[in-house]
Amino acid sequence: MNIVDVQGIRKLEEEEIASGTPAEVLMERAGRMAAAFVEEYCSRHRSLLAIIGRGNNGGDGLVITRELLKKGWVVYVYLTAERAKLGPLCKKKLDELVQNFPDLAIFEYPTPAPWTKADYVLDSILGIGMKGELQGELANLVMELNEKRNRCFFETIAVDCPTGLWEGSKHNSLAVVADLTIAIGYGKDFLFREELSHFTGRIEIIPIFEKSPSYSGFESLTGWELACLFPFRSYYSHKGNYGRVVIFGGSIGYTGAPVMAAQAALRIGSGLVYIGVPQEIYSIVATKVFPECLVFPFEDKRLFDAVVSQASVVAMGPGFGLEKKSEFFFRTLMQLDKPLVIDADCLTLLARNPELYEEIKKWAVLTPHPGEMKRLLRKEFSAEERMEIAKSFVKDKKITLVLKGVRTLVAQEGKALFVNTSGNPGLSTGGSGDSLLGIIAGLIAQGFDPFDAARCGVWIHGKSADIAAEKRKTKEGLLPMDVAENISAALLWMRSDLRRVLDQKSYWNEIQAYYAAK
Repeated sequence: MNIVDVQGIRKLEEEEIASGTPAEVLMERAGRMAAAFVEEYCSRHRSLLAIIGRGNNGGDGLVITRELLKKGWVVYVYLTAERAKLGPLCKKKLDELVQNFPDLAIFEYPTPAPWTKADYVLDSILGIGMKGELQGELANLVMELNEKRNRCFFETIAVDCPTGLWEGSKHNSLAVVADLTIAIGYGKDFLFREELSHFTGRIEIIPIFEKSPSYSGFESLTGWELACLFPFRSYYSHKGNYGRVVIFGGSIGYTGAPVMAAQAALRIGSGLVYIGVPQEIYSIVATKVFPECLVFPFEDKRLFDAVVSQASVVAMGPGFGLEKKSEFFFRTLMQLDKPLVIDADCLTLLARNPELYEEIKKWAVLTPHPGEMKRLLRKEFSAEERMEIAKSFVKDKKITLVLKGVRTLVAQEGKALFVNTSGNPGLSTGGSGDSLLGIIAGLIAQGFDPFDAARCGVWIHGKSADIAAEKRKTKEGLLPMDVAENISAALLWMRSDLRRVLDQKSYWNEIQAYYAAK
């Protein structure tokens, strides 16, 4: 989905209103769609404290509050300003809310907020209209909210953007720390800056406009948009229709890495998965891996030629090793006339031998973390430079780059730069990258072109981690095997998200007609 700057989103809103869509209708679309996403995201508990600002962002929050109350949620409303000082639309939505739910608990500043009563806090204080750093009473409220989040252990959901965040924010600015940010209409560019990811958490983007902004060449990975790339499988199919993944990796002390990659490749739906490992660890890997995998010692030339000749994609790197024999074998793999997915030690070997870019015969996917990327570039770079680094690196190369991070980037020359919205800190553990390698390779095996496989693989990997963390009720201790086991749930979520968006859009004409008649 296109990512725009603040000026672009304001222009789009003005054009929508000028074409006959009242601001209240846009608010209703936003609040109802956001509530549908909140309901899905907040699956374990159903109590919410809505912190309401005086402007239209507060109005969006009140519509969300109303929709959740209809679903049976326990909701508390906290007004950051006196009722008489609320903006016209915000006040109207509050009056409607009180009329429909007269027993609703409403608190007003400076009365203490009931932080301990809710599982989730809705930050609907300030939207994208803010300029400059927070000051005064509002700054104190935001500091209190963040402090209570760490002491009362509620999750924070920001409406459109975390209060206090704006284009000029730094990593040490004062702003609400959100676990989920629901961006309205389109994602705003500053929300996707790596150095601000501490404030934004996961990002969901909900459509409310009929019109589209000018193309920016900068897009977000959004599950409900990617869903159309995953139609249901035909009943008239067999394993041969879903490709053959061959994974090369493993060394003494690193026998688990190719196994984790293979597990993910199977769970994403590959027809057949092979693992090629050194003879010296063959028996260890063969006892660790899923029984559905086929393991072989890659030194056996007959087996190597037979397996690779039928491969749909070759993935390399997990636990590969950096010895001379590993480097020699890596050069052999780089000359294969197959799509390649390159990670881990093989990225380090590529950094040592940059002339091998010329050996790539079909599109390859490279999946470096920041340290590996610095080795490939042979220079340091900051979080603020990531996007420009990604775009410049892919020029004149037959590669798709997946630059991992909180906001993983997917770049290919001539294509938009995509930034991921899924994932959580539970992925900060060894082996997570091996799972991503397996997912991307498995999608290429099933017929995805490398760029689409990278885009979808990155989002699915993050979403699988989000679902796993929700099931485990904590982000600590999340393992790559947990991620792989929830790939199917991520596919289901992707498809459900699209249905959710289409269902909400089906009411747009009804909303328009209702408010036109009032």
